[in-house]
Amino acid sequence: MKRAFDMCVVGLSLAATSCGPGLDPEVVVHAPRPIVSPEASASASSGGCPAIGHTEPLIVDWLATRRSDLGLAMKEGVAVVSYDCTTLKLLPQCKLAGSYSYAGVARRDSVIQLTNPAEMQANVPFGAPALSTAIEGGGANAIDVALVPTGKMATTVASVSPQDLSGSCDGATHFVRAALLGAFAMTPGSRGAARTVDQVFAAVTSAAASGQGGTTTKEGELEACRSAKPDAHTPTERCQAPLRLELVPLQASKAPPSEQPAAKQGEAELPALSSPCPAGTVLSGAKCSPPSFAPAHLCDPADSRACAAECGKGDVGSCYHLGIHYLTGKDLPRDDARAAELFEKACGAGVAQACYARGNQQMRDVLSAKVPPDAAARAKVREFGDKACELGDGWACFSVADWYLREGPQAVLPRDTTRAVALLRRGCDLGHGPSCSALGNMLVEGKLAAKDVAVAVGVLQRACEAGQPEDCLELGDILRKGQGAPKDGVKALVAYTRGCTLGDMRACNAAGSVYAAGDGLPRDVAKAYAFFEKGCPEKGFGAEACMSLAAMYEKGTGIPKDMARAAALYEKVCGSGGCLRAAEIYQRGDGVKADPARAFSLYEQACTQWREKKACDAFGPLLESKDKERARAFYADQCARTQDKAACASQKRLGGASK
Repeated sequence: MKRAFDMCVVGLSLAATSCGPGLDPEVVVHAPRPIVSPEASASASSGGCPAIGHTEPLIVDWLATRRSDLGLAMKEGVAVVSYDCTTLKLLPQCKLAGSYSYAGVARRDSVIQLTNPAEMQANVPFGAPALSTAIEGGGANAIDVALVPTGKMATTVASVSPQDLSGSCDGATHFVRAALLGAFAMTPGSRGAARTVDQVFAAVTSAAASGQGGTTTKEGELEACRSAKPDAHTPTERCQAPLRLELVPLQASKAPPSEQPAAKQGEAELPALSSPCPAGTVLSGAKCSPPSFAPAHLCDPADSRACAAECGKGDVGSCYHLGIHYLTGKDLPRDDARAAELFEKACGAGVAQACYARGNQQMRDVLSAKVPPDAAARAKVREFGDKACELGDGWACFSVADWYLREGPQAVLPRDTTRAVALLRRGCDLGHGPSCSALGNMLVEGKLAAKDVAVAVGVLQRACEAGQPEDCLELGDILRKGQGAPKDGVKALVAYTRGCTLGDMRACNAAGSVYAAGDGLPRDVAKAYAFFEKGCPEKGFGAEACMSLAAMYEKGTGIPKDMARAAALYEKVCGSGGCLRAAEIYQRGDGVKADPARAFSLYEQACTQWREKKACDAFGPLLESKDKERARAFYADQCARTQDKAACASQKRLGGASK
């Protein structure tokens, strides 16, 4: 195929036809119940407000005319906000490198009913003051919110520290990891009176026709959303209202690099579902609620008894957790049939991880011959795996792609690289960095998918943003060399710098080399030195950067010439040609006191341990001058192992038999 796929990153279009100037710089809200760890507490530095962790508030209470600033911020980079007990403030002048892409999701319509101020605060914290007045008095009043999600804008950026930010970032606390898009309708309702999505939308339309306002509002068109496809790469027109934001707190310090993508996922690695609800509330269906108001809620995944109880009450997330307990047999007797039943129940209710778990279980049963390895069994594996990805879980897309790439005894599904590419692309669009990494490398190598370096650039960019340092290096190499994509030294440097920051010493060396050579930008020896030094730490190993730094000291390039420092750096990275160069310096006394014994030792190490021919050529005569018998044995080994003519001749000259 000409292009594996079109890596077009869609800008977030949040405004409907009625949109106005944009989000207020600051939205004042009631003090939410923040998500905190058990040991967290209010501090003087936070004004008595505990730190708010990962949270996913609904934003259906925002005015449509106040959303365009958020959309613009998400087009220009990763949106950063300040969020505390009283305010949510978009920081448009605070810059965070990254991008968003869109992926459709399988539509799961729902209606949530908010019946008390605590639920208001936990679910719609930004409009809770106004909305709470509609249900004051504890009567039968409620607020019905119909949600019709059809897609997600997501970034692969998963962890951010203040050091990653630039610009005016005072007060920054969170970044927007994702925005769920679709349509919503919100209108007063009656407590306990369940309404369908259609009824809530109809009620809003009726209220609008009669001129009623207040808490009645909607954005997006229900019929447009029902025509949306879960595999869409762009939002559906008139169905792209933001419903919910995923806010991730900034880390106090740099997070470690992302884990490398695993080839397989085992039963013990099935992910637990986590609750995004504020402390003091639980996830009950699609809303956060105080435990006393929740008929059923997501259980603690480690508590099998609680999971059994909540699953029995109807919480499908708890059924998934209970299924894991039965599958692994840790806290409950192992019961594969019961696990399968629970996974299928949760999968049918839209729990993507349960679909993956059931598909993986079915695949295991086929491999172990527990079920016949016929077409029906394979179809079931495919059905559950594809549904897990369709429901919008990037990790599931990545994991299921592996099923389509397997060969040999571990293969259950027919090998299908086209399907694997589609799954990885979807995982990447859903913000899963390892999916971008795997796909980008496939497109560069051209082994499992048609080679398309131009498309790979966009994919590797997202993998680099996700914290995959080796992908930053590969991206930089492509852009620097212009092989398969337009040459761009500036963008190459950005990629190298990101990789260096993430801890790839090769990327540090590459960034330094760009500055040293003036490759696509003005030459800057000072910056080159800084990158080489970062890539050659006192503790650690960065062979390329150490060699480059040693060369700067040896030649005096922009820094005072220092042969002793150069020799020490060369010696530090012996296996990369360093010992040979250091030996030459000590042998000649080039800027240092001549040291034949040290030179001899370094030549020997470079020759015998690292098999460097030039070092062996120098070591032989030195050894011969010290010990002819040992030299004869050395030449004999060289002759037999490498068939080097000079070594064979020296062996013969010293009286040995040459072959």
